[in-house]
Amino acid sequence: MRTCYVAAGLHPLAGSADTPLRSLVVDGDRIAWSGADPAAAPPSDRTVDLGDGWITPAFVDGHVHGTATGLATAGVDLHGAGSAAEVLDRVRRHAARSPADAVLGSRWDDTGWPEGRPPTAAEIADAAPGRIVLLNRVDGHSCVVDPRTLAALPLAQLEGVDTDADGAPTGYLAERAGEAARVRVLAALPATQLDAARRATCARAAALGIASFHEMGHPGLSGLSDALIWSAGGWDVEVLTWWADIEPRPGFPDELRPGGDLFLDGSIGSHTAAVSAGYRDDAEAGRGQLFHTDAEVAAFFTAWTQRGRGAGVHAIGDLAIEQAVAGLERAAGVHGPEAVRRCRHRVEHVELPRPDHLGRLARLGVVASVQPVFDDLWGGADRLYARRFGTAAALASNPFAEMAAEGLRLAFGSDSTVTPLDPWGAVVAAERHRGGAGLDRRAAFAAHTLGGRYMAGQDDVGALVAGARADFAVWDADPFAVPDPRTVGCLATVVAARSLVPELNSE
Repeated sequence: MRTCYVAAGLHPLAGSADTPLRSLVVDGDRIAWSGADPAAAPPSDRTVDLGDGWITPAFVDGHVHGTATGLATAGVDLHGAGSAAEVLDRVRRHAARSPADAVLGSRWDDTGWPEGRPPTAAEIADAAPGRIVLLNRVDGHSCVVDPRTLAALPLAQLEGVDTDADGAPTGYLAERAGEAARVRVLAALPATQLDAARRATCARAAALGIASFHEMGHPGLSGLSDALIWSAGGWDVEVLTWWADIEPRPGFPDELRPGGDLFLDGSIGSHTAAVSAGYRDDAEAGRGQLFHTDAEVAAFFTAWTQRGRGAGVHAIGDLAIEQAVAGLERAAGVHGPEAVRRCRHRVEHVELPRPDHLGRLARLGVVASVQPVFDDLWGGADRLYARRFGTAAALASNPFAEMAAEGLRLAFGSDSTVTPLDPWGAVVAAERHRGGAGLDRRAAFAAHTLGGRYMAGQDDVGALVAGARADFAVWDADPFAVPDPRTVGCLATVVAARSLVPELNSE
């Protein structure tokens, strides 16, 4: 069927931004024509009048933990809790009204809490007696758990176990210890609950104009079985699944993309991002953690370059970013720079780069998969990053303008559940960078739509041009004309010409 969509306006993100367009013709799952005058459109089987609606490319969220995102919608939202006591109160109230065996919570941030610590396992047991409890810190790199979950873990074999003055575990678990707890708790959840969580994430994405997201599978966040379920398809939105395995094994599933959220270091919030200057607010944290050797990272990029497949790593601190850059340069030394560029490898976060890192990444065609809301929440002169590293370093973090100026390709994402699915929020955060390194709205929007497509090698999806797959979103106002695009509403999200919630009306 050939359909002609008539709108108040169209932003194709191709050609001149000043060219006024109003109409889009879709034939099958492909765009056949776009133009200014609907009367000049080729003959169609039906016409959809969008009235005052505006058409743009659909969003792509380049970094999502989909199952955890869905589980969080039915769990305890700990965002904004001002103390450990408030966290415990929210857990207590949730446990009183929920019959579920497990209490799952997310997004607590202990920065500035009067207790100077997160809740303990004993306090959690008092708030939710007899329940399995897992409360993830906002950065996803640490958590607190109940005593029964704590006792079931092989604590002596794990790094990241916090202990009290007597040497007893407190219930706070970072990095590998936290990963072990998450795997154990998620494995105990019923399949029906996990399936409902996944579908809730897809429905939420579609409602926000997100047609596709990159699912970041990781052994310590969700098991391989979860990644394979995502990669099997059948979701309302398109899901591109990555799996964080440092070893490029011969039997790596073809349906998965290599690496993605493969941790080279930890997070700023948990004092585990690897930074050369160290942490000002915690001398014991030292310079954070590197989880792999330089040789392992170089072998990873070299092997996947040889196979012609784009691979990704998570690198927040400058030491981890240097490890990624050096590994990519080693791969280029073996297979040639052009072979590396063709792969479109990705580096997640890139929050604290040295100035030379940006040009080196750009020359190798690497995509910086970044989360602008991180800067909005924790950047600037008086927030978390300034406490950790000082004002100058905080203002220089997440330098989006410098990345773009160096020719480094950007792709935006949320890292949900670290920050919620909120693409227009990310665009605004990129515009209003707290250190002055912001982008204009068109560039930020392109990073959140075309950037994710480029990173995935989807050259036939993205810009609204003839021959491209028909993925687009419809908004109730022109998002480039309003002062704040977060005020526009999504009327429809279209994936491969299939309209999602709500359905478009035809006439």
